[in-house]
Amino acid sequence: MNSNFALPPKLLSALRRLRAHYERNARQDLRDIIDLSRVFVREQTEHDNWNGGTFGHDVVLFVPHEAMALVDLDRQDEIFRRLSEDLNKATIDTEDEYVRATYVKPNDESDPEYQEARPFSREPQARPEDVGLWRTGALRLFISHRDEHKALAHQIATGLNGYGVSSFVAHDAIKPMREWQIEILNALKTMEVLLVLLTDDFHDSVWTNQEVGFALGKGIPILCMKLEGHDPQGFIGARQALKTSIDELGSAIPELHKALLNEVGQEGRLKDIMIEAFIGSESYPDAMSNLTRLTETTDRLTDSEFSKIATGYAKNDQLYGCAGIHNRGNWFKRYLESATGKTLEFKDRKILEKTVYSQDFDDEIPF
Repeated sequence: MNSNFALPPKLLSALRRLRAHYERNARQDLRDIIDLSRVFVREQTEHDNWNGGTFGHDVVLFVPHEAMALVDLDRQDEIFRRLSEDLNKATIDTEDEYVRATYVKPNDESDPEYQEARPFSREPQARPEDVGLWRTGALRLFISHRDEHKALAHQIATGLNGYGVSSFVAHDAIKPMREWQIEILNALKTMEVLLVLLTDDFHDSVWTNQEVGFALGKGIPILCMKLEGHDPQGFIGARQALKTSIDELGSAIPELHKALLNEVGQEGRLKDIMIEAFIGSESYPDAMSNLTRLTETTDRLTDSEFSKIATGYAKNDQLYGCAGIHNRGNWFKRYLESATGKTLEFKDRKILEKTVYSQDFDDEIPF
């Protein structure tokens, strides 16, 4: 993208940063717009001579006609404004230049701007929802392991399932079928974090080393879970490994979940998944298990999160009728009060906030 200005050549890099940001914050619509786009910059659509001069540029994102459905007509201005604001946040080192406006337009072979537009990516982007490997909305975790330890990988995947994590357990055959290779590649392309299940034989495998290399090349967060004596090697050797043992693997799941949160910064998203699981509990044992996971990982609840829990509680007899979440010294109530800072009471299937008023208020009036 040749230009006499500083900003236009930086826009593809800025769009890559935005794509990762939208991916992390579950804005698939904006992520897909960027993935599918061809980028054209209208230079100097605004100019102000004040203070040495500032220049505004317009960005046009051309997408396939069917992708225009991502731009809802009632929210079109909001989407365009959001893209412009975020592009400006991602290019703060160009003080005298800025993105004045951003537009999303359908591909048009006859449009000179489309003909000059540059593809965001020369390689088609794999979309998580299209590869059929992940649970919708969940954090996408690729578990890299030796084939001999597939049962351990499945144990971790099952343990993390209730925490809002969808896991892919990779195969480690020496000569896998072509279809299996494609599936592994799709998982690698769409993962959000890679977990190294570090056993003493991990680095002996070509496949596990390639999986680590893929994550390093893409800048994907990598966590190491050390199960035996050997430390991480190579480029991941400097990373702090989460230490446990094969026998204690199940009890290490909450700690692993917290490590994932620290690595990828998705607390709000995963918290919402666990809240939804709790208020949707289909049995008393489910209610107790889901509450356990919520209390293990979530110390604070916002007002909106508390409201969602209270509303769901009132509608679900597997919650308000479950003695298991109300015993142990009123376990559920104590957790909610600690996480919200509120004083609560449970009455007629409702969770109510108690407000303290002075009963002698009138007596205190000095007349």
